[in-house]
Amino acid sequence: MKHRNIYFFLVLLLGLFGTVSSCKKDKDPIIQAPVIDLNEVGSVNSKKATAGGDLHLEGDIVAEGLIARIDIEIHQEGGNFKIEKSYTEGLYIDVRNATFHEHLDIPANAPIGDYHLHFTVTDKNGRSTTVEAELAIEAPKVAYQLVFTEAEGEAHGNHFHDLVDKTGVSPAVVSFTADGTAISGGHLHLDPTDIYKIEFKEFDNGGTEVQGKYIASKAVADFYKVFLIGGDFVLNSTTTDETGAIFQPRELKYGDGSDVSGSGGIGTTGIISYFTIGHKNEGPAKNVAFVLRKFTAVETKATVTREHWNRDDYATAFAGTDEVKLSFEIHAEHDH
Repeated sequence: MKHRNIYFFLVLLLGLFGTVSSCKKDKDPIIQAPVIDLNEVGSVNSKKATAGGDLHLEGDIVAEGLIARIDIEIHQEGGNFKIEKSYTEGLYIDVRNATFHEHLDIPANAPIGDYHLHFTVTDKNGRSTTVEAELAIEAPKVAYQLVFTEAEGEAHGNHFHDLVDKTGVSPAVVSFTADGTAISGGHLHLDPTDIYKIEFKEFDNGGTEVQGKYIASKAVADFYKVFLIGGDFVLNSTTTDETGAIFQPRELKYGDGSDVSGSGGIGTTGIISYFTIGHKNEGPAKNVAFVLRKFTAVETKATVTREHWNRDDYATAFAGTDEVKLSFEIHAEHDH
């Protein structure tokens, strides 16, 4: 009898432990895969980005198993171009809740067109969730242009004589983004013996030309001057046979209709300029930058002569800030 009671007690005890264990397992929480609310793809959720710009991404993530990594893939629809970015450390990792806010760089060479975005969050347990979105990559907006149009005239020293527009010629246009990067026409071919009229254009968000603001009046224009730096040019004034480079700012009127004043060209700004590269500068492409500088003091402009347009030390010689800096290449060669 005693043995039977002991046996019964052991069976009862084992059953009790089994019940407790079973209840404990039943009450263990099930860890869900990450939850993603990707509420902005592109600025104000436009689902658009610009080649050479960035893509605004924002959303909320909840990962009960803690975030281990975030992977982003953007692939071209009907093409092979792909953009990938992963986050495996930092403020989004090893946390349960995160507000994702990043600007993903879009390469300047990204083909224009339709794309598909995959946004994947993986937790510490290996569970992952992916959300998808359509995306369009658009051509960058043109913020500035330099328009080179062949003109007629005579080179002499550091300036030109008898400049007039030439008929029947097509301009070469270099277009730039807001940060001064060339997006078209950035490798410019110029005949070394020709004279080119250069028109600087700036556009507002609506595409309206606004470069006139820099020469609205003499009082405004006296703070601005254009330089063409780089290229290691042989200047025409240093040659004996007029075969060097000349860059001459030469607008004739301010925006208010008054005449541009200042002997030796010091009153001009360079919204309109004239340029020849010269035989001495033929050869490999030259990296140059068209710079519109705003001087700190109004007196500075009167010290900038026609000899100073290509000075390497312009920034220290003429105190101020570069209002605009447009970088491109000039390749001087004869047309064949």
